Amino acid sequence: MFNRYRSIILPIAAFVLFLAVWQAISTILQIPVYLLPSPMDILEGGSRLGFTIVTNTAETMKTILLGFALSCLVGIPLGVLVSVNRMVSEAIYPIIVFLNAIPIVAIAPVIVVIFGTDMTARLIIVMLIAFFPIMVATATGILDTPEEMRDLAAVTGASTLTEVLTIRLPHAMTFIFGGLRIGVTVAVVGAVVAEFVNANKGLGFLVISSTSQFEIAMAMACVTMLAIISVLLYQAVGLVQRLFFPWTNASVGR
Repeated sequence: MFNRYRSIILPIAAFVLFLAVWQAISTILQIPVYLLPSPMDILEGGSRLGFTIVTNTAETMKTILLGFALSCLVGIPLGVLVSVNRMVSEAIYPIIVFLNAIPIVAIAPVIVVIFGTDMTARLIIVMLIAFFPIMVATATGILDTPEEMRDLAAVTGASTLTEVLTIRLPHAMTFIFGGLRIGVTVAVVGAVVAEFVNANKGLGFLVISSTSQFEIAMAMACVTMLAIISVLLYQAVGLVQRLFFPWTNASVGR
C-alpha cells in the first residue's frame, strides 16, 4: 500500500514536518510576526482576509491563464518556425533572445505607460515572461526529430507542413510539455509582477497593500496561495499530457 502511494505520501509527510518545525522554531524563539510569521499566523492572516482572498485569487488566475494561453499561441508556432526555416531563425532568434534578456521588472512600468492600465498590459507582461521557455522547448523538440523519420517524409514526398504536423510535432510533444510546465509556473511570476505595477486587485496587489500596512501574515497568506496555484497549474499541465498525449509518458518516466 505504502509503495503504491509513496510518491504522494512522502512529499505530504515532508511538507507537514517542515511546517511543524517552522511552527516550533517560531514558538520557541518567539519570532515577531512582522519578521517571520509562523504557519498558524499565516492561516490567521488568511482568515482575516476572508472572501477578499477568493475574489483576488480569481482575478490573478484570469491573468495567468489568459497570459499563458497567449504565450502558447505565440511560443509554439514561433518555435516551429525558427526550427524549420534557417533564414527566419538567423533573422529573429537573436532579437527574441535579446528581448528575453531584458528584466521584466524593469520593463513592466514602460509597458503600462505604452498600453495603459487595463488587462492588456498585464497580459503582455505575462506573455513576455512565459513564451520564451515554450518557444525554446518547441524548437528543441522539432530539431530532435530522428533523421530516419525525416528521410521517410522526404521519400513519401510529404510537404514541409505535412512533415511538421504528422512527424515533427508529435515527436516534439515531450519537449513542448516540458516547456509548458516551465511556462505555466513563470506565468504566475509574470502575473504577480504585472499586478505589482498595474492593478487594484489580485494577489500581487494584496501583497503590496498588506506589506505597506505591515500585515506580513496577510501578505504571506497571499504568497502561499500563489505557490498553491503554481503547483496546481504545473500538475494540470502534466495531467493534460497524460490524458491526451499518452505516447509521451514513457519518455517522461525514463
